[in-house]
Amino acid sequence: MTLKFYEFTGEYYALIKAFSKEEAIDYYKDNICDIDSPVIQVTMKHAWDKYLQAYTSATGMTYHIGVFVETETEILLIDGSLV
Repeated sequence: MTLKFYEFTGEYYALIKAFSKEEAIDYYKDNICDIDSPVIQVTMKHAWDKYLQAYTSATGMTYHIGVFVETETEILLIDGSLV
């Protein structure tokens, strides 16, 4: 199975990588907000560009590439008001 990238654009923004849209929605509801949010599948390039905008030089590019390509469902970006 291949990871896909999903952007949630409702009350609380998130970029989540998951194996399916359903898995991404469940992960969003379990970890961010249980309110339904508009979600679209985005390309890997779009997800990487968004992720790279939040990149901090303190942790290094190798770390960020590892997180991005790691094969598990996880949140890549989250609304700043939730941090």
